[in-house]
Amino acid sequence: MFPLTFPTVSETQNTVRRQTTKDKQQEKQKKRALKATYQDNPDDFEKEPSVLHSDSDRDEDTMFSDHTLQTKLSNTKVLAFSMGKIPPASRITSGSARQLKAPLFYSDNTKYDQSSSDDPDESDENNDPQLDFEAGAGQSDKEDNNSVEEQMPATRVTKRPLDTEEAATVAPKMKKHLDGSRHRVKVTDFDDVSKDILITAISVFRCLIVTQAPFPESIAVETSLGKEAWNEACQLRGINIKLMPAAIKMLLKRTSHVRGELKTKMWSLTRSFFGFRSSESREVIRRNRDLAESLKEGLSFVFKDWTTKTGIYKTELIQDGINVMWFANRSDEGIIYNKYFNPMPIKVIALMLTAIECCIDEWMQGVKEDIKFTAAAYGSVYNNHLDSLQRFDQRTAPYKLFEKICDNLHDVARFHAGVEAPTTFSDASRISDEAFEDAIREHQLQEESARRG
Repeated sequence: MFPLTFPTVSETQNTVRRQTTKDKQQEKQKKRALKATYQDNPDDFEKEPSVLHSDSDRDEDTMFSDHTLQTKLSNTKVLAFSMGKIPPASRITSGSARQLKAPLFYSDNTKYDQSSSDDPDESDENNDPQLDFEAGAGQSDKEDNNSVEEQMPATRVTKRPLDTEEAATVAPKMKKHLDGSRHRVKVTDFDDVSKDILITAISVFRCLIVTQAPFPESIAVETSLGKEAWNEACQLRGINIKLMPAAIKMLLKRTSHVRGELKTKMWSLTRSFFGFRSSESREVIRRNRDLAESLKEGLSFVFKDWTTKTGIYKTELIQDGINVMWFANRSDEGIIYNKYFNPMPIKVIALMLTAIECCIDEWMQGVKEDIKFTAAAYGSVYNNHLDSLQRFDQRTAPYKLFEKICDNLHDVARFHAGVEAPTTFSDASRISDEAFEDAIREHQLQEESARRG
């Protein structure tokens, strides 16, 4: 006979805990499905299902009916302690208890959400808790976290102008959904004037990021560039619009977007330039792997001829990438905001080399694999390329080799966009003052002959 075995207490507890977690997950999935159905077809429901109401909505419905107010008379401990002359010392020591902050609402009924963003599409450098903003009623998407913050009343802050300059600032207005549902902030949520400013600021911010901080060292650097882009957009449009948290968050998202766009465009250019091929043939896979290793060895891909390593930093792939990314036509960012690209900044060249290296890394196994062009993976690679370019500029300063490379990259890019390089007017191309005097004498002769005739 075999001895009977019974599950231990810990195994039983684990089983119960797993089943409870599974039930909660199923309940959340049902709730998400109901929420999606209600948002897509609200007319099919007589009213919003009660299960979709947030905790703050339920508290608001019952705040005057079943809310008990705690007083000193009903709390004997507090009453007895308050008779002393020494005030009680604070016993709040935990980190979560110290962060008792009520959500802030601005005068236009928009909330400044201080919770961290849970958008999976955002990059790691954009997940700053002070920049997460959602329009509408501010309740966190994480329904399971019953934080102290949810139990505190909302504090409304009315920002008043402190001087005449702030008094001339126009506060942007945001459109509200008719059903009152929460949504991610988009450009179309702003009024026409603010939307025009935001679109311009996004273009300026994209230029500032790639020319000054492609991989920002901190969120403070990134935010500073966002404010600079917003101020530049206001000056270009001739109106001063207040920068709101929703707008600054949308600007900061463009940091990872512009890098991802560059990586996507450089992938096809790098593949055709070096001759990588997609195939299941062992010979092709081996050839791809050998080519990627030879290009990475000694950073041979930065040379015009990577086999003999001649023509450093003169590879045509850099020029091709700049043309496609910023100088595709007359209305591209490199032409409209040419002051940021003339001459071609050293950080733009370092960013191009980093993107090329990322595309080469995808072929290191002989078969194309997707590698994310993130700050965590390629921030240090960018710094190495930037350091090499700076040392090259210093060593060749007497010959101005790097300066000539930057000027040539800019001039060729403008030509590619259909805009010739700026011309300088010499004295030979000017109309002389003598020509003006001859025109006057010619006019006088014509009047004199008219009187005689």
